[in-house]
Amino acid sequence: MIKVAAAVIVSDGKILAAKRKNERLGGGFWEFPGGKLEPGETPKQACQREVAEELGDQCEVLERIEVSRHFTTPYGELEIDFFWTKLKTYNLKLVAASEYRWLTPEQLESVTWLKPSEPVLEVIKQTDLRKFE
Repeated sequence: MIKVAAAVIVSDGKILAAKRKNERLGGGFWEFPGGKLEPGETPKQACQREVAEELGDQCEVLERIEVSRHFTTPYGELEIDFFWTKLKTYNLKLVAASEYRWLTPEQLESVTWLKPSEPVLEVIKQTDLRKFE
C-alpha cells in the first residue's frame, strides 16, 4: 500500500490546483500538491513537507477531509489523506508543477484532474470555504 498526503489549499474562497509537468507520470493532469509519506512520518507531517518541497511555502494543516481514499493504480494500491490547508506566506514557486491556478469551486471542472483527486472535488463544492478564512 502506497500512502500519500495531499493539500487542498484554500484562500479567498478559491482552491490551489497544480498541473503536473508533462514529463512526469500523469503529466498535463491537475492535482492537489502532495506526495508519498516517508518512513515514520504522519500524513499531516507529509502534507506539510510536500507543500514546502513542491511550492516553496509553509502551510497550516487545518483538518482531514473525509472522503474515499483508496485507489488502485498500475503501480499498486494507493491510500490518500487529503487535508484542508492554508499557506503561510504565498511565495509560490513552480517546482513540481508546470502551472498553478486558484480556482473557485465552480471552476474546478474547467481542468482535467488525476483520478485520485476527483472524490475531493464534490466535497469542495459542498463546503463553505469561508470557514477557513
